[in-house]
Amino acid sequence: MDKRKQSKRKTIIILMFIIILIMIMFISYLLIRGDGSNIFISDKEVSENQSEINLDIDHHKEEGYTEVMGFGCLDIDKDYPFIYLINPEDNEVYLSFDVYKDEDMLYSSDLIEPGMMEEFNIYECLNAGKHTLTYLIASYDMKNKALLWSGIKQKQEISITK
Repeated sequence: MDKRKQSKRKTIIILMFIIILIMIMFISYLLIRGDGSNIFISDKEVSENQSEINLDIDHHKEEGYTEVMGFGCLDIDKDYPFIYLINPEDNEVYLSFDVYKDEDMLYSSDLIEPGMMEEFNIYECLNAGKHTLTYLIASYDMKNKALLWSGIKQKQEISITK
């Protein structure tokens, strides 16, 4: 009887060891795919559409307010058709932006360097009226493009006049 219990214990220990080994191999596979690339390294490139931050935010000066992404309602018209996807110059990371209206992705940027921005012509994408945009923002290491933080979500109200 004792030999049988010992044999059963050895079998259980061997099975547990095999299960742990399989789990380690699976986790390793998730971290480093078959092509040798790390799943946490972005396949996005540094944007070729970015420009230095140089905004004309005085177009509503006579109305007594300044537009800031994420605060208040942004007025869009044919003379000012853009939303600006900005990576502040004090950042030490790349940023990428996905712009959504409800469940529809309207725009996805590449990696934007600190002190740079991309313009997105929202005027051409949406009809006149009030809309709520959602920005999904991710940050990436500037040395190796490794994803540092994702899931940052910001809402923006816009009003389009046509």
